[in-house]
Amino acid sequence: MKKVTLLAVIAAVFCATTVNAQKFGKTPEDSTACIMNNSLYQEFYKQKNYKDAYEPWTKVVEHCPQYHVNTYIRGANILKTMIATAPNVEMKNKYIDEYLNLQDVRSQAFGEEYNNIAQKAKILSEYRPNETEQIFKYFKEAAEKGGKQLDAQYCPLYVEATVKHLAAIKASSEQMDVLFEAYDFAAETLEEIIKQAKTEVEQATAAGQAKAIKKAESKLKNAQSYLALTEQIIEPFASCDKIIPIYEPKFAANPNDVELLRKITTNLDRKKCTKSELFFQATENLHKLEPNAKSAFMMGQMLIEKDRNEEAVPYLEEAVKNFEDNDSKAKASFMLATALMNAGQYGAARTAAYKVAEYDKSLEGKAVLMVANMYLKSSVSCASHGGKIRGAAWVAYDEAAKVKNIDPTLADDAQRVMNAARSQWPLKADMFFNSINPGDGFSVGCWIGKGTTARSRD
Repeated sequence: MKKVTLLAVIAAVFCATTVNAQKFGKTPEDSTACIMNNSLYQEFYKQKNYKDAYEPWTKVVEHCPQYHVNTYIRGANILKTMIATAPNVEMKNKYIDEYLNLQDVRSQAFGEEYNNIAQKAKILSEYRPNETEQIFKYFKEAAEKGGKQLDAQYCPLYVEATVKHLAAIKASSEQMDVLFEAYDFAAETLEEIIKQAKTEVEQATAAGQAKAIKKAESKLKNAQSYLALTEQIIEPFASCDKIIPIYEPKFAANPNDVELLRKITTNLDRKKCTKSELFFQATENLHKLEPNAKSAFMMGQMLIEKDRNEEAVPYLEEAVKNFEDNDSKAKASFMLATALMNAGQYGAARTAAYKVAEYDKSLEGKAVLMVANMYLKSSVSCASHGGKIRGAAWVAYDEAAKVKNIDPTLADDAQRVMNAARSQWPLKADMFFNSINPGDGFSVGCWIGKGTTARSRD
């Protein structure tokens, strides 16, 4: 093991004091002591000699807490080592308490109290996991103080801590509200981060900023992972038959509470409970009381579920128009295309479907596949030559084939459409008697209005 040289420490102290003679403490001597202890612990730290780093590090924390944020980052590693190597339970608890208190000192020195409170919860989870109530209280306090500024990593941990707390107190179904409050907070926070990160990726890409792209993509990936973990944690408690009974009496008591209506519609939508009567009623009330892009989207979704597709169209058109972010516009456009398709308005549905890709390139494959299916459904109604030539089936095949290149994950679905389309191609004999040869160019009329190539199924 390397040893700290006195010369290295003296040199560091001399350089630092020359630059800033009295930055810390009340006197130049105080400042010098801070700088010396900081340099001393850092030399030990560089050698990963955390035990010897401990004493001078504690002096930096005590006498010059605002020295540098690294004091706290490195301090975590120092204290973890002291905890792991403590000779007895008493000393171990002493170091754990120091680790917890360190978060309070950091808050006073550098702010972000909410993240430091959440870190206290995380520390307790690791070293004193049985303190489920306190862990939960720390996370709840952090969420209340930080709001959507709370670091993304703490969101799934908050939900997990709530689950453990409720299990420890053997919570009744009436007490499960607390879990959904935590889930609401975590999901909304992470969804907002994801939305911001997507925008940052788009902006950085447009500007050709490689470092910014990498940073935004990392932020997006992390938030998506945390959201997936949050959903995994809540899943056993969030089936429709468990969620709906929690919200039904609340809705009955306060059917015009906008905040409650937002929670009901958002959570039922997240958990695919959109066919429930509660979702219908809450969505309708919310749109009456606070009409906006999201409530319009919910109304459209609800009406599609009720097979009232034509009624859904104006709501979804409103949503597409008024949503500000491209991600939401893409979802609304896809839903609009679905409603129009279900209503038999294929031309308008195709326009809406192709619009989806303009807002979100990742949905292009699904949109094109929807169009291919509409062509296939029109093969009989758009047939020509006495019904013998189903040109729409050729176009359906062409469109479905594109999907394989656009989105390989949809290859199986695309192939099914291609197989179904091919089964409707005419026989060579039917083509011959209608003066059509395989390989000929062919114009499909009807609502489709596209050119294709004539082919036979035999």
